[in-house]
Parts: sequence; C-alpha cells; structure tokens
Amino acid sequence: ASSMVAIFSAFVPGWARPVEPDRFLLAVAVDGEVLFAGPSVPDVVGVERDGLVGSDLIDRVHPSDRDPVADALSAVATSRTVTHRIRRASGGYAWVESVVDEELAPQFGGRIVTVRRVDADRTFPERYRAFLEYGSDLVTVVDGDGLIVYESPSVEEMLGYEQGSTVGRSPLGYVHPDDRDRVTERFYRALSEPDAAPTLEYRYRTADGDWVWLESRTRSLPADSPVGELLINSRDVSERKARERRLTDRNERLDRFASIVSHDLRNPLSVIRGSIEMARLRGETEPLERGERAVDRIDQLVSELLTLARQGTGMDEPTEFDLASVARDAWETAAEGDDAELVVAGDARVYGDRGRMRQALENLFRNATEHATPDAAEASGNESDGDPAGDDASDGDPAGDGDGASDDDLTVLVTATDEGFLVADDGRGIDPDHRESVFESGFTTRADGTGYGLDIVREVVESHGWRVELRAPADDPIGLPDGRRLRPPDGACFEVCAPDPADADPDEPWIDA
Repeated sequence: ASSMVAIFSAFVPGWARPVEPDRFLLAVAVDGEVLFAGPSVPDVVGVERDGLVGSDLIDRVHPSDRDPVADALSAVATSRTVTHRIRRASGGYAWVESVVDEELAPQFGGRIVTVRRVDADRTFPERYRAFLEYGSDLVTVVDGDGLIVYESPSVEEMLGYEQGSTVGRSPLGYVHPDDRDRVTERFYRALSEPDAAPTLEYRYRTADGDWVWLESRTRSLPADSPVGELLINSRDVSERKARERRLTDRNERLDRFASIVSHDLRNPLSVIRGSIEMARLRGETEPLERGERAVDRIDQLVSELLTLARQGTGMDEPTEFDLASVARDAWETAAEGDDAELVVAGDARVYGDRGRMRQALENLFRNATEHATPDAAEASGNESDGDPAGDDASDGDPAGDGDGASDDDLTVLVTATDEGFLVADDGRGIDPDHRESVFESGFTTRADGTGYGLDIVREVVESHGWRVELRAPADDPIGLPDGRRLRPPDGACFEVCAPDPADADPDEPWIDA
C-alpha cells in the first residue's frame, strides 16, 4: 500500500493522503475491478482497504445505481459525476458522490475515482439536526422506488438496527406477513398520490427478530426535495396495543358472563319462585328445600362465572412460590372435610400468579371429589389400592409415609413432573367419550354441575402461557424429576406442562421441579 501511495503522489497532480473521514480515492479498472483503495475507505464503507482491492466495485453499488456508475467508468456517459449508493460492511448502503477522471491513468490501467459521502442527513438544515438526533420518534425517508435513503438515530433504540444499515432496502420487507398486504397498498398509494397522508398501525421486525407495533404517519415531500419522495414518522405503540388487547379480552369476557348469567340462571330462579309459591299455598316446608338447593347452585354459578369474566389473559401479580404450599391452601378451601386425602409427592418452585394457580387447583380438587367418589369408583369396578403412582413408580407410595386414609377414601395426588406438575385421583376416571369435551365451557355430566370448573383451569393455565392435558391409563408413563416413571392412574389425571427457568423467556412464567 505504501508503494501505491508513493505512485499516487508522483503521478496524480495535487494528490496527497486524504484526511477527511467522509471521502477516499480509488483506482478502478474499466471493468470495475478495484486496483487501489485510499486510507479513508474503512471510515466510509466499513471495509478494510485490502478487502476492497481486487473486488468488483459495481457489485458493491446498489442494483438500481449500477448502470450510471458503469457508464461513467467506461466513458459511455458524458457526465463523470454520479450520485449512488454503495454497500457498507453492515449490509446497508451509504449515499456517495463519485467523480471519475476522464483520462485513464496508465500507471494503474484504470481511472481515478474520488468518492465522497453525501448521506441524506447532510441535506437537512442544521437547525433540524437536534430534532433528528434526539427525537424519540423514528424519522424515515424513502425515495421514489420505495427504498430507504435515511433513518434517524432513534432506529437503534427503537428497533435495534445500526443507523444506516437499512439504507437501500424496502421497509416493507420488515413488516409482519399478516400486515404486509395492507401496508403495501397504503404505502404505494402515498408514493403515487402526493395529497395522501395515511396513518398506519402494523407490526415491524426488530434486529432481534421480535415484533413491535408501530404507528406511522406518512407525508409526501416537495417535488424538488433533495432528500427523497416520502417522509415517515413512526412511534412504538406496543404498550398501547397490549392494553387494547387486554381491554378487548376483558369486554368479551364480561359479555360472555352477562349472556351466560341471563340464560343459565333463569331456570334456578324459576325453581325458587315456584317452590316458594307452593310452600305458601300448601303450608309445607319441603318445597323450600328445593329452593335452597337452587340458591346454592346460583351461588356456585355466580362465583365461577365471575372468575371467567375477570380472568384476563395475563398475570396480575407474578411471584415465586412452592407448588406444595399453594396445593395445601387450595385443598383447605375446596376439599377438606370430604372423604378424600391429599398427597403431595413431589414439590416444585413456580413463577406465576399464585392466586390464579390456587383457583385452578381448587377447581381440579373439586372436580375430583364431585366426580370421583369412592362409591362411584366401586360401582364402576375401578378399585383403588391406594397407590396413585401405579406399578411403574417405586415403593408404591408416592407420599413415602405409608399412612393415609381408609381404603374407602379418595386419594388425590399432586406431584412435580419433568414437564411441570400433575393432579391425579384414584376415582372412577373420565368416560373416554367425554375426554375431548372436558375443557369446553358449560360441559358437565352432573345434573347440578355448572360445567365451568375445568374451563377455569384451562383459562388459568393458558394465561401463563402453559398447557394442560388430560392423561389416560393407556398413555405413556409420565417422567418424574427423580427419574421414576409414573403410569397414569385409572382415575382422572391432569398434567400441566410448562418450561423450566432455563427455557422460559425472561419474566415469563416457569415451573422448576
């Protein structure tokens, strides 16, 4: 390189080592091969000098600008000054002005080209420079072909892209596929209709591959503007869109609650009115007992429907807690006093909404005690040996204490698994014909059931980003954290599957067994 500098000093009149970081000299053959690159090349295009020498300059020029550059090098064009885009090492493009000497430099077998950076931001008046550099909104300028010629520095904070790395590319390539057709139509209308000034909301890909919601306002620039054709002001509205989604979800749940209440409570209320009227006419109190049962059913319906209406899709108060502690708390309010025993065989740490997880466990426990009573199990021939873990788990006693309730009592097992945790019982199980319907809203096999208990369980689990599955005895054994394999019992078996802390996204719910 030093010998080349000496040759330049000797044969190029007035040439000296350039000190400006926004320009450099090249020696380029007529076919575009770079023979020499000046010291300021890395400052302008981010490529080392040795990496540029020997490459084809035309390949580094934006495809839309290659013809005029090639014409200037081959002396076809009358103008020797070409403004074009050149690819930077980051993948984006920088705007430059290249001046090609008319005469060939015989010492190099090519032409001397002076390249000077003329980015779009240089055309903005100085008094607006602070706004562009420190404004939180993203300012984008596109040319008549719909390609980016400038983006303000806020592109780094808002989207994670290095400023200039998107120059020469179409912004439509970053739009979410589900929004692209709509945005494309409005974008090209704004380019072709100067009076159009649409406002769009759409999802845009960040440098990390995530999606953010942008609100963009477009405006056509004057026809003689040296900057570009279209000015786009964008702001991140992801938080607002999230609030809107939560509000929409809440309203839908409230509408659902009002509809169900008006329909499903009409019959119990009719029973109450009829029972009270009969008691008055006959002077009897027995009909009032029917009314009391109807009142209890209304109370249960209201409680569960209010839960569905207020559930929401996110977590209200995410915290870390023990699975065993929330299971025992749920047992006290949902099943304690029934002829049933809770066995917590394996604990786990959980990050999530403790209140909602307790409610989900309460509904699972209530489902077990109401649908899997010992009498029903015996009638169906599913006798329990007190070992919910089955033959595939060691020792036959998940609790490990050997004690427990009598053979007639129902046993409900809660234990951590490789995937999360499960709740199982040794009752009569679930009819195979009903397995696909148990989580449907309003589905029940009891005359006095509401059909919303397992629907609430599903809502709570999915609000954490997890899933709940109904396992059957014929399914594969379930892996436990200690390496044992649990055979699904003959009774009901629900498994909640969730990522562990290492696999979960930051601040997302997890279960660590």
